[in-house]
Amino acid sequence: GNSVNVLKIAPETSIKFVAFDQCKTVLADDPGNCTVGERLVAGSAAGALAQAVIYPLEICKTRLAVSAPGIYSGIVHCLRTVVRKEGGAALYQGLGTSIVGIMPYAGIDLTVNSLLKDCVGGFYAEKAQEPGVPAVLACGMLSSTCAMLLTYPLNLVRTRLQASGMPGSTRFLGPIDCVRQTWAGGGLKAFYRGLGPNMLKVLPATSISYAVFDTLSGG
Repeated sequence: GNSVNVLKIAPETSIKFVAFDQCKTVLADDPGNCTVGERLVAGSAAGALAQAVIYPLEICKTRLAVSAPGIYSGIVHCLRTVVRKEGGAALYQGLGTSIVGIMPYAGIDLTVNSLLKDCVGGFYAEKAQEPGVPAVLACGMLSSTCAMLLTYPLNLVRTRLQASGMPGSTRFLGPIDCVRQTWAGGGLKAFYRGLGPNMLKVLPATSISYAVFDTLSGG
């Protein structure tokens, strides 16, 4: 599933960042001095748009990662198999839950990151300097940590719905059924299963994405 992750990360990240800037321009009374609420709404909308565009690749990534060897030979085969056996709608299974999960995540992540960058930018401006890459990386890691801790249960439900019905995986009737079965399997702790490894994977990737975008866009 890593090849799918590599394939989807570029369009997903670029759509999210560009949409965030555009949404701030449209929504904010003063785009140069957005309020926290305006940033949250803009970030949530940007995350929802990016997720909707690349969602079939999310389904493909999850299935390639959790399926037994030999079921899918690659990205194209996985997509074709899902459409042939389950219909085109299966490529968007769990999209609603995914958007519900990604909106608060993206909203918190982009809002905290932009606020941190404003603070760091002001600090360096007093010294007539520009924030370096380490500062931008730190902002990205802190904002992603906040977002992940607050929204991880929704992400877990989304991932389980994406894999629902696969050989060896539990079939869920929908988000509510998934929440019910997850709670029955371990209570609140079950909703944070896999948080540590996920943070080790996501935080460096997210902070690097922020740093690269900031560098290429000129800050």
